[in-house]
Amino acid sequence: MLENLEQEIRSMIAEIAELDEEEIKGEVDFTKDLYFDSMMALEILAKLEKKYKIRINEEEISNLTNLNQTVELVKRFL
Repeated sequence: MLENLEQEIRSMIAEIAELDEEEIKGEVDFTKDLYFDSMMALEILAKLEKKYKIRINEEEISNLTNLNQTVELVKRFL
């Protein structure tokens, strides 16, 4: 499961943001570089919780700033 985690999350984020997966790179900032808004962050959070059957505190939304941090956040809750 963990070996495909980054790619699964990248695909999910690309789908929500309506971007190509190649644009979702490790350190690319969701807000500054890809212009995500708070609604996208909530949607990403909800999809992560549903897909991985985890519960992430809403305070953690501030940690969803790029792919690397999002992957690490999910790993902490798995």
